[in-house]
Formats: sequence, structure tokens, C-alpha cells
Amino acid sequence: MFSGIDNVLLSELEHEDSTVTVLSTFNNTGLQALYEGSYMDVPVTDNDFMINIGTLISELTDNRVIAVNHRVKQISNVRYSIPFFYNPSIDADISTSLTGHRTTAGQRYRKFGEWMRDYLPKVEPALLRPSLSEEEPSESPPHVPFTLMELRNAADGIIAL
Repeated sequence: MFSGIDNVLLSELEHEDSTVTVLSTFNNTGLQALYEGSYMDVPVTDNDFMINIGTLISELTDNRVIAVNHRVKQISNVRYSIPFFYNPSIDADISTSLTGHRTTAGQRYRKFGEWMRDYLPKVEPALLRPSLSEEEPSESPPHVPFTLMELRNAADGIIAL
């Protein structure tokens, strides 16, 4: 798939994570972060972890902690990474920030699980696909019904990008 921004071949489209992601890339290249309007290569690390802040954390901290928009460029070799997605309980109240302001998510949702059920298919449409079929993908991913337990299990999985 190609980026709609600069036509770069990607293995993972531009997106912001949901909450907190701890990532090990095993010295693999390809990860890029949006910085001052351009996607920049993130320096590779061999024995370190990267911490990425997502959309909901930005909202809950009144944008004192900023979500990072990022993507993964297609590279010639197989690229492995291990993300760990640190999320609140599916019953956590996300309707207000730490200072008591209504969050954007809170305008429609009160519980984290409700919000995540709708957010995850937007940023990871292939992750929750019921099955891989030969059908042509549509412009926008279909809404995939699933239980909150299935969501938790999918989010805890290891993904090779």
C-alpha cells in the first residue's frame, strides 16, 4: 500500500496508537514518525525499547503528552517488531481528562472498551478481520463486530510488521 501523503510504499499506514505502546524493533529499520510536517526515520535500536504515546493518552492528559503519528516503510527484508500495548481496563472511564475536562472520546464513549471497539478497526483494519479472503478491499474497512474479550486478546497479540 502506498501513502496518501507522499506516495511511499508502506507495510503499515500512517496512524496514532490508542494508549501506550512499548516497542522493540530488533535493530530493524522502517519505522517513521511525523515530525514538523514530514515523516522522519526513527533511529534503530538493538537492545532498547521505544515508548509511543497514543491518541487517548493525549486526550486524558489535556495534550500535555502528545500522540505520535507514525508509519512503517516497506523494506526489502523481513521486518520483525514486538509491540506491547498497555491499555486501561475495558471498564475504565475515559470520558474526562485528568483535570476534569470532557475528552473528545468522552463525547461519545464512557468506557475504554467501547471506544477501543470502534478505534482499533480504523488503525488496524487487518488485525480484526474475521478471515483473510480473496475479496478486493474496500475504500474504508467494514465494521467488524467482536466482543470486548476478543478485542483484548487481539490487542495483546504479537504483530510482525
